[in-house]
Amino acid sequence: MSRLIPFRTAARALLVLLGAACVFQLVVFAGYIPTEMVWGGRLNNPEERTVGALVSLTFLLVMIAAVLVRMRIIGKKTQWIGHYGAWVITLLFVLNTVGNVFALDQRETLIFTPMTAISAMLAWRVALGADQGAVRRDR
Repeated sequence: MSRLIPFRTAARALLVLLGAACVFQLVVFAGYIPTEMVWGGRLNNPEERTVGALVSLTFLLVMIAAVLVRMRIIGKKTQWIGHYGAWVITLLFVLNTVGNVFALDQRETLIFTPMTAISAMLAWRVALGADQGAVRRDR
């Protein structure tokens, strides 16, 4: 996998997907996405949707920070956060993919299952880290 997708490419693509997910959560928060289309279709009312969007947005921002640490853009003295954080992100996206497969809303299954699966693969590549040559070349 590390030879198929360069570390920086995977990290940047993951950041783009996480950023898009943040925008999506802001749209959910604003109420433009049906309540049944998020959180596996298991939310009962707009208040739960609002709380869910805020929780999701918080997690997404933490994930973005972890990827930036892993890329050595921020937190250069706390690389362990990026290392372990990337593995946690991978696990969360794998679990999210499984959850999307079993979502009650078919739209969520069809739209978000491929997105979270791709995100899981990108997160896995980021968790594997950069080649030594790639780190020197990308600095």
